[in-house]
Amino acid sequence: MAKTLKDLLLAMLNATLILVALCLFLGWKLASTVEDITMVFSEKAQVIAPLRDEIRGVQGELVALRSDLADVQAGGSVTDISEKLRISTALVKLDNLEEGMQITQARIAEITQTPGVLINSAIEKSADVVADRIIAIRGCVPSS
Repeated sequence: MAKTLKDLLLAMLNATLILVALCLFLGWKLASTVEDITMVFSEKAQVIAPLRDEIRGVQGELVALRSDLADVQAGGSVTDISEKLRISTALVKLDNLEEGMQITQARIAEITQTPGVLINSAIEKSADVVADRIIAIRGCVPSS
């Protein structure tokens, strides 16, 4: 009886150690994968940085164009009402384009300055997908 209990205790200890080793291995692989993902996102963020500079240049050109159109409209060189209307419409379109460029520039700046937020979001979404798949495999349905 004592030998059986000893063997059972050794088997449980052995199984526990195997499970601990498996968990450590999986944790190490997860940490390695997260590090790889972080590196890839950082590299992608650095690729986006020149795009941000180009957007600033285009935005400056839009401001100069809007200024030129406003000068032409205010200068009195255009006397036709339809031409003034077209210039006003072009000014409104330029304002809308400039606003869109500012929003895009802000998004790009956010991505390049804080890639961690994007990484955390990707990890959370991946974890949710994995959890949903595990629940589907087990046949469990979350309570509503």
